[in-house]
Amino acid sequence: MSSLFRVMSCALLAGVLLVSASAEARFGKRSNSSEDTEEESDSRVHDATPVGRGSGSSGSGHDDSPVFYRSRPSRSYVTSRPSHSFWSESRFASRLHRNFTLGLDAQVMREGAGVGLHLGVEGERFGGFLRTSGLTLKADDGSGDSDNISVTELHLSFAALTGRMGRLRLEGGVSVAKAPDVTFVGPSVGLSSELYLLRSLSLEARVQLTPWPHRQLDAAGGMVWYLGAWNMFALRGGMRVLMLDDAGWVDGVPHRDVLPGPYVSFGLAI
Repeated sequence: MSSLFRVMSCALLAGVLLVSASAEARFGKRSNSSEDTEEESDSRVHDATPVGRGSGSSGSGHDDSPVFYRSRPSRSYVTSRPSHSFWSESRFASRLHRNFTLGLDAQVMREGAGVGLHLGVEGERFGGFLRTSGLTLKADDGSGDSDNISVTELHLSFAALTGRMGRLRLEGGVSVAKAPDVTFVGPSVGLSSELYLLRSLSLEARVQLTPWPHRQLDAAGGMVWYLGAWNMFALRGGMRVLMLDDAGWVDGVPHRDVLPGPYVSFGLAI
């Protein structure tokens, strides 16, 4: 199990490096040479239905170590069996498995910066995740202005592999990308994993893909340090690559942005 988690986590981390850095123009924004007509600048919102439904429940283990009694005519003695170590108890998974996560994210990119929010609720197998980011990027027309882009992913998840070393999740749902001249809504699929190195240190990786109507690839990988009382706070850091391609829906010319950069995050992990 542990070797499989390591393979999957390393594969997801390697996905960060597979995106080329070519870009023709700003995602979801009309080219300067395109005709500016009101009829063609409709909102163009493309709807899609989220995939997958699920509900989850969380479980917790407890120590059922038996108690042995030995009696003598004059008095009795009560002796307890020594408790198991933390690493061998059945509650290992529940101690490391987080049922609720909430955090604020920040990212620095070549052309700007971004801030975001992530929220997760997860049981033993099923869960749900919300990830949203607002990006402020330098305008590509040389005007010195800035362009605002936001991306949101809403996923249901299923833990296909679980164990004492971590878990591997399959995700599916809907993604929303809002650009200066268009808003896209489309189906979204993803894969995420977490591999525990120590009791309070783990590796995490995720990748998300939207194939239509626009093209979106969101890949991130890094480390998580759990700290504080009961390890209820999480400090995250790593690399993220976001690729956005409007597939020519704005003015017939595909516009693509590739936005790599480091990220940090801090929040709750209960």
